[in-house]
Amino acid sequence: MFVLDYVNGIIVASSSQEATIALLKDLEKEFALKDLGDLHYFLGIEVKKSQDGLKLSQERYAADVIQWAGMSKCKPMDTPLSSVENLSASEGQPLGSEDATRYRSTVGALQYLTLTRPDLSFSVNKVCQFLHAPTTTTSVQ
Repeated sequence: MFVLDYVNGIIVASSSQEATIALLKDLEKEFALKDLGDLHYFLGIEVKKSQDGLKLSQERYAADVIQWAGMSKCKPMDTPLSSVENLSASEGQPLGSEDATRYRSTVGALQYLTLTRPDLSFSVNKVCQFLHAPTTTTSVQ
């Protein structure tokens, strides 16, 4: 059985319908519950049922991150990390407070995206290494 709780939302999943019903009855004794039916979208993760099981996707979440970062008109790339640029913590000017916060928020959103996109992990890890002091460096080294 799998139970995920987030503030006022709870997901219960099990291969046993009887176990799910029993758990929900027990929870209902202590808490007011509302069954919203099959899971479709939760915390940025889309859930689609198929004959093979469940498919988890963050496609909509990824599109929202791209839009929020102002990159919706950028060209797609085969690799999410430039092979000709080197990142540096010692070059460039430190970002201002507002830009540094936006950088950290974007990197955090990308970290969450790696739940269903492990192919992004290396690139996201690289930019995470500069969270403490992001700079304006964009030049090729």
